[in-house]
Amino acid sequence: MKLKILAVLTLLFISCSNDDPLIADAELEGEWILSDVVCYCGFEPDIDFSLTKISFLPSKNKVIVTNESEYVFFRDNGEHIYGGQANRINFSDGSVFFFETNGEQLTLTFEDNVDIADDEVTYIFTR
Repeated sequence: MKLKILAVLTLLFISCSNDDPLIADAELEGEWILSDVVCYCGFEPDIDFSLTKISFLPSKNKVIVTNESEYVFFRDNGEHIYGGQANRINFSDGSVFFFETNGEQLTLTFEDNVDIADDEVTYIFTR
């Protein structure tokens, strides 16, 4: 009987394995400075995006956001827990971002909700 239970548990464990990789966030580690926001929105010509900084701590699944501006572009000041898979970052409020790194540039693109018009926004950060 114990052998049958062990065989069933082994089959369940193997069938439940996840083929999707965990979030590939090692390249996110460190401080990033906002350089541009691309969206269907208007900004004053002299807006200084560089007053928003983020620091990824992948070992703790945290991102620390510092806004020194009167505007909040990416997230509120403070620590935010994230998770995800592959190139997707999920935050506890349900927001999801696709990320791509290219050398010293990080692009975070908000996952579009097809039911909401004009919610597309892309944040471009540099080191």
